[in-house]
Amino acid sequence: MKCDNCLCKSAYIKDYEHDYNIKGKEIKFISPRRFCKECNSLVYDAELDNEASRKAIEIYNKNYGICKDDIVNLRNKYNLSQELFSKIIGCAKKTLISYEKGTAIPNDNYMIIINTLISKPDTIISLIESNKNQFTDKEYFRIQEKISKFSNNEKQLFYNKDFEPSEYNGYTKIDKNKIINLILMFAKKGILKTKLLKEMFYADFLNYKYTGASITGLEYAKLPYGPVPDNFEKIITECKNEELISYNIEYKNEYELHNIKSLTEIDETVFTNEELNIIDKVIEFFKDYKSKEIADFSHEEKAYIETNFSDKISYDYAFDIERII
Repeated sequence: MKCDNCLCKSAYIKDYEHDYNIKGKEIKFISPRRFCKECNSLVYDAELDNEASRKAIEIYNKNYGICKDDIVNLRNKYNLSQELFSKIIGCAKKTLISYEKGTAIPNDNYMIIINTLISKPDTIISLIESNKNQFTDKEYFRIQEKISKFSNNEKQLFYNKDFEPSEYNGYTKIDKNKIINLILMFAKKGILKTKLLKEMFYADFLNYKYTGASITGLEYAKLPYGPVPDNFEKIITECKNEELISYNIEYKNEYELHNIKSLTEIDETVFTNEELNIIDKVIEFFKDYKSKEIADFSHEEKAYIETNFSDKISYDYAFDIERII
């Protein structure tokens, strides 16, 4: 190290009063700095200078922004990784890391988001939904699993709302008990998630075909692996959190297998005899099908072929299902 003014290489350290201006705020504090022994000018010292910068940011965040510990505690409260939490609030992972280390100051947008989450933790639910396209299915499920305790009754899948009969819910009001017990019946001996969701589709649509009403009142959408119940991630997550099912992920070769198995008794009394007959028919028909096979089977339905990707599927297509007698 040498002085830029006199080129002297001898220096000493003493306390120095700093005066930073950060976003229009004056930040004053005292910390050690290096000085030239000859002319007493400030001499650059990477360690001391960087420490002073961190101190200035720390004081600003404490008085006018958000303390790094508050951000870390918030993320830990949700039990989320830095990668997932950064996606939720809409910043890069390295940006979040700089906030948590106290080496950067959150910009105004992130300041508002983080402060809102600190004061109202359950608002993370609407934030996740508004950024849903940023997540893979795997990430979305993991997030739902982590933050489910912050959901209130109005945010749950099975909330009460005004019933609006339509071709997309099979003119049937959503029924939590039937949804749960339908899953329990299909998962009694264990089932992969992809197969479970397809069997739910066929049960609801076949019941509509023969009785004019769906079993559960669920709406279905077209996704890459076939028709699935809308908000199926929430359905599975809630069943797991209520300890109605076990949910385990295993990796086999290049495949990710989502195993689901019932953990509680099935209440068949919630179903009519006609509904039970339909459910048994679906179980029997697909008993030897693997997940990919039932997915491929569903891709041949007009309900899948004629519906745009991610759009809801009309129950009117139930009358075109002819291969399951």
